[in-house]
Amino acid sequence: DALAALAQLDPVQFNYKSDDSETYVGFIAEDVPPLVATSDRTSLSPMDIVAVLTRVIQAQQAKIEELEQRMAV
Repeated sequence: DALAALAQLDPVQFNYKSDDSETYVGFIAEDVPPLVATSDRTSLSPMDIVAVLTRVIQAQQAKIEELEQRMAV
């Protein structure tokens, strides 16, 4: 689920209407996967995004270690 959610995240650049002098990077709440969106889809949960990223990194690290072991043989 985490890898699929990560693949669906599409970072965008935006400016706030009240201050267009500074550009930010983030996500459009309506476009993020349900795994990281709030139930009303008006915002997203930063901790859920951190959890998704953590799970994906853990899976990648496990794969790296597996490949390193295979190469050492």
